[in-house]
Amino acid sequence: MQIDLTGKRILITGVAGFIGSNITKRLLETVCPVAILGIDNMNDYYDVSLKEYRLLGVGGDDGFFFF
Repeated sequence: MQIDLTGKRILITGVAGFIGSNITKRLLETVCPVAILGIDNMNDYYDVSLKEYRLLGVGGDDGFFFF
């Protein structure tokens, strides 16, 4: 069974983490149009610069919103 996400709004928590950032990239590449709201706690539990780097890979797309 395949789910059609075209034109949907998708909430992704932990978007600056490894799994969240890769899912976001994949959705932005394969589903058009799509609106993704990404949420993450940018605390220092692990390297914040790594989280910021991951967000750079998805942050330039018009369909991505980060909070």
